[in-house]
Amino acid sequence: MITLDSLLAPGVVGTYTHFEATEVFATRDGHPEALNVFTLLVAEHLEDEVSPETSPYLNPERITLKSLPGWTFGIRRYFRPIADLVPAVTRMAATGALSASGKELQVGKLQEIPAQFVPPDFTMPVPWNKVLKNNFWNGSHVFEWSDPDKKLLQPFFDDSRRLQDLSERIGAFVPISLAALSDRLGNVAVQLPVRAAMIAFSKLRATGHFTVTVAWHPAVAPRPLRASCELEFDGVVTGHASAAIDGPETVLPVPAGRGLYKGIVWDEANGAVMAVNGGAFINSIALNMNIANSEPRVFSIPQTDGSKKPYRVGVAQWRPTIIGDQTADDTGGYTQKRMYQDQLQHLIAERAFLQYKPGAGESSASHEKALGDLRSLISRYGQEGAWLWDPYLSARDILETLFFCPHANSDLRALTAAREPPSDAAPSASAPGSAGKADFIETQRAILDGCGSNWLGLRLQYRVRQGQHGFGFHDRFVIFPRAGESALAWSLGTSVNSLGTEHHILQKVDHGQLVRDAFIELWEELDQPQHLIWKKP
Repeated sequence: MITLDSLLAPGVVGTYTHFEATEVFATRDGHPEALNVFTLLVAEHLEDEVSPETSPYLNPERITLKSLPGWTFGIRRYFRPIADLVPAVTRMAATGALSASGKELQVGKLQEIPAQFVPPDFTMPVPWNKVLKNNFWNGSHVFEWSDPDKKLLQPFFDDSRRLQDLSERIGAFVPISLAALSDRLGNVAVQLPVRAAMIAFSKLRATGHFTVTVAWHPAVAPRPLRASCELEFDGVVTGHASAAIDGPETVLPVPAGRGLYKGIVWDEANGAVMAVNGGAFINSIALNMNIANSEPRVFSIPQTDGSKKPYRVGVAQWRPTIIGDQTADDTGGYTQKRMYQDQLQHLIAERAFLQYKPGAGESSASHEKALGDLRSLISRYGQEGAWLWDPYLSARDILETLFFCPHANSDLRALTAAREPPSDAAPSASAPGSAGKADFIETQRAILDGCGSNWLGLRLQYRVRQGQHGFGFHDRFVIFPRAGESALAWSLGTSVNSLGTEHHILQKVDHGQLVRDAFIELWEELDQPQHLIWKKP
C-alpha cells in the first residue's frame, strides 16, 4: 500500500527538502478561528534555506464578497521542512486543525481519501490541474483529506455565484480555480510531483513503435522501472506493449494502430507510478490560410438622425490545406465522422451561454454588446457560411451582422417573414411590414443598394416568406453549416433588432444539424422570384 511516508523517502519520487503550503481561508463575524476553504501542500526541492518564521499573506487586503456579508478571505503561503509534513497532517487528522504555519486553521473532521495519481493535461483537461501546482511534467501523487458535508461552507453551494466571484478574486493572487473544483471546498491536499526522473514518450516514424526516455535526477541512483503503452480508438484497444526499463531509452514495440496513446511508467519495487503520458502524434497538419485582400469591404449603415455611418471590414480568402495522411481511419474516414457525431452530442451539452440583463438606461449599450457577440460568432464559425433566420429580420439587421463576416465568399443567407417588430423593440430604419410586403421589399433593396459597399467578397441572399409558400416560423437562429460535419446553431432568444435590449439568452442549441435541415427545407420552398429580396453577386 502506498503511503505518504513511503513516497517521501528520498529518491522514491523526488528529492524533497521542504513543502510549500498555500492556504485559502475565511474569517467570519463572531467566530475567532480561521476556516479552511482550500489548502494545498506541495513537496518541493529548494536549494536555499527559507525562514520558517514568516507566513506572508498573498493578498494585501482581505477579500470581501457583497453577496456574503460578514465573511472575509485571505491567502497565506509559507514553507516548512519536509520532515514536518507527516506530523502536520497527522495532528490535523487528530485535532481538526492545521497549525503548520504557527496559526491554527480550522479544517473540521476530515476523511482521508485513497492516494491518487494525477497526470498532466493531454487531449482533455484534468480537473485536479485547476488547483495543483505546475503539474505538466510526469504527473503528481496526491493525498487528500476531504470534508464530506461541507456544512460550514454551505453558503457557496446555496448560491454558486459566490464561489465564482471568490474564485475570480483569488485568481488574481494565485493560480487556483476553486470554481472549477467546487467539490474540493474545505479539503486539504498534499501534492508530490514526480521529480526523481524526467520521463518522455516518443514515436518512431519508421516503425510506429514507441520509445520511453528516462533521465534520472543527479541525486537519484538509476533503478529498474517498467513501462506500458496502449493505443485506443473508438473505445477499443488497437495496440499494446510493455517492457522493462533498464537504460536511458527503451523501445516499446506497439503494433501499428490508430488512436490516442496512453503510456505509464511505474516502479514495481516501491509501488509508485513514475509518469503518465498520453495524447497523439501528428500524422497530418491542416493549414487554414486566410489571404487578406488589399482592399476592405466598405459600406454604411443609416442612423436614426438620417446620416450614414461608414464601415470598413477587412476580408480574407480562406484556403484550407492538408499536409500528410488525410485518412481519418481505416474505414476511409466514416468511423471518424460517426465518432464526431457521437462526441458532438456530448460537447454541445456544455452549451455556450450568453445572458443579457440591461438596466435602466443601458439598453443601447447592451444592444451594441449583443451585436458584437453575434459578430464574433459569425467571425469564428462562419468560414463556410452563416444563416440568419428571424421573422423580424430587416436590411439594417443584415448590415449590422452578416456584412461583418470577414470570410470571403462565405455562404451568407438571411430569411425574414417581414413582420412588424414589437412597439418596444429597438428603433429600426427599415421595420419589416410597415408598408405592406411589396413596399417592404423595395425598402429593403434600397437600403442595401444604398449602403455604399464595394461588395468585396460578399456572397449573400436575402429571402422573404410570403403567400402560401413554406411554413410560418417564430424562433430566431443563427446557423453555421459545415461540410462533412454537423452544423452549429445558436438560438438568439429574440430578434436581431432587439438583441440585448431586454433580458434574453443567446445559447448554442442541441442538434444544430436539425435546425439547419429545417432552415433548408423552408429556404428551398421559397425559391420563386417573389421571395428574393436581394442577392450579391
